[in-house]
Amino acid sequence: MTFSGHKDTIDRRAFLHRAGAATLAAGGVFSIGRAQAQASGRVIMLGFDGVEPRVVEDMLGRGELPNLAKLRDQGGFYDLISSIPPQSPVAWNSFGTCKNPGGHNIFDFIRRDPRGRTGPMPYVGTGKLEPPRFGPDGAVIDPARGITYRKGTPFWSVADAQGRKSKIINVPFVFPADPMKNGLMICGLGVPDLRGTTNTYFSLSDKFDDARLKEDISGGQRARLVFDGAGTAVFAAPGPRNTQFAYGDPRAYATTDIKFQVDRKGGRGKAESGGKTVELVPGQWSDWLELHYQVTGKYAVEGITRFYPFEIGEAGVRLYMACTQFHPKAPYVPYSAPDEFSEAVAERLGLFKTVGWSFDTHALRQGDLDEDAFLKDVEQTMAWHEKLALDELDRSAADLFIAAWTATDRVGHMFWRFRDPKHPLYDGSAPERFAKALEMTYKKADEITGKVMARLKEGDTLFVLSDHGFGSWRTCFDLNAWLRDNGYLSVSDPARAAKGFLQGIDWAKTRAYSVGISSLYLNLRGRETAGCVDPAEADRTAAELRDKLLQVKDPATGVAVFTDLHLRGVYKGEAIADAPDMSLGYNTAYQSDKNCAKGGVGDKLFSPNDDKWSGEHAATEYTLCPGMLFSNRKLAKDKPHIQDLGVTALKLMGADVPGDYEGDGIV
Repeated sequence: MTFSGHKDTIDRRAFLHRAGAATLAAGGVFSIGRAQAQASGRVIMLGFDGVEPRVVEDMLGRGELPNLAKLRDQGGFYDLISSIPPQSPVAWNSFGTCKNPGGHNIFDFIRRDPRGRTGPMPYVGTGKLEPPRFGPDGAVIDPARGITYRKGTPFWSVADAQGRKSKIINVPFVFPADPMKNGLMICGLGVPDLRGTTNTYFSLSDKFDDARLKEDISGGQRARLVFDGAGTAVFAAPGPRNTQFAYGDPRAYATTDIKFQVDRKGGRGKAESGGKTVELVPGQWSDWLELHYQVTGKYAVEGITRFYPFEIGEAGVRLYMACTQFHPKAPYVPYSAPDEFSEAVAERLGLFKTVGWSFDTHALRQGDLDEDAFLKDVEQTMAWHEKLALDELDRSAADLFIAAWTATDRVGHMFWRFRDPKHPLYDGSAPERFAKALEMTYKKADEITGKVMARLKEGDTLFVLSDHGFGSWRTCFDLNAWLRDNGYLSVSDPARAAKGFLQGIDWAKTRAYSVGISSLYLNLRGRETAGCVDPAEADRTAAELRDKLLQVKDPATGVAVFTDLHLRGVYKGEAIADAPDMSLGYNTAYQSDKNCAKGGVGDKLFSPNDDKWSGEHAATEYTLCPGMLFSNRKLAKDKPHIQDLGVTALKLMGADVPGDYEGDGIV
């Protein structure tokens, strides 16, 4: 049969998409090539982001992690050397590509363009979402697409190319999905919301004093709900970008109406959009509400959201609304491989979170979500990801199976203040469910591990790992303020400089600056727009800065702020040109001030961390922040590195290992 013409092409693609999704939903594998037999059994990896091995040790000693204890006894429990720096996008890409950051090009959550119009400009460090471009009639010229800055080929793609079958579930910072001829992938952390942001939530209440949507809060927006006499209010929920209009134009983001109907006396309500309705019950997470965005007359986008009502009563209405997310049955941008896999998952298991930053730390920090709502979400989301992972593990054989969870990291960030008596926000009277929230996630990880262990077959290899460790963040250090005070950075407009984004800086007189969670750069002539450091002096200047910063001590404690500082020579590979000139290695309990991380210059060198984001690791010296590794096989290496695991997996599958991989086989 011959297809011709644009409409027929679309119809054929739609047929193939439906056929693929139906096959996947029914338990088959669509367009899967024949995989060669592996050298041994399956290789199964369970990743739990940010698990701190010293807390695990304590829990093992108390008998609280029986499955991990059994796994330790079968093979071993090791500290896993993390990346430099030990932050999730860097470490997980080192895991996937078996290379250091100089090889895979992810150095920080934030990177900078050195050739900005007036000076360096910061932007997201891992990738971006490009919205569609439209013609004058509103038809799509170029569809929306995800872009990754990662270089290198991950080991699951190497295995796939050699005929091995893989299932890759929610591995962090893999977006868009890597093409798979012989397997399946669905992306997790790294998938943006419909607006193209990490996660922009909404807080809605009739108590707010302004009906306009306010965007002056970190990671979210607030709007007043105006109810009529029948208890009805309408909220125009922003969604995907409409590039027909410039930023700042009210039409720059497409909207769809959500109608809220409340029974104040009964203390309940409903949310409705496009004929779909969900119930609103205070103290409970709602079901998913499907959204339809008519972006132009010829282009529409589907989305989903859900709600957590705090109050529906005579005194007022207040509720949290999750960011508008990709609809898994019709994603704004494909985030699975094959494309129809996300639809197949939704057909089998129902609608689910698709945004990668799946726990709303922004809303908890801003007080628009409380600790109990956050922990309920953690329990539900961990359980759903467990359901998906076990379902895929059971459905069809795979030579390589990897599944990951991020709740362990997010709870560490938000609840460390309840476990560290020296933290500025420590509350010794807090309920045990807050003080032991981290242990709750570790126990859940142990349960998941036990269920996977029960499914192991003879010859299978199981690794359970975390990409880095964790610790308390008590004190903020403003590195840019230190650079200013020591003559390396010059401020031309203090008010603008204090707001961040590398504004208000006199670049002609600035030799060094910091932007990103763990990065310091020289203002290098020929590289930066207004660079003033002679390239011949770069190494000397960087070494001078390193020596001086290693001498900095906290006057309140006498403790050195930095344990080590890594010059760019620590990296190697094709992406070395984008490496920071220095990667920070903070001592325990110190991190860069949040405003400094976004390129700001404040007044104080030191300040207490009075943010609920109270645990951290991202710029900690990597030797102080190892991840963990459990194995059901004894390892041939006492100090395994995160770059070793992919090499080991390929060898266990009998696959060829690329010559540019840096890790070792450890089994």
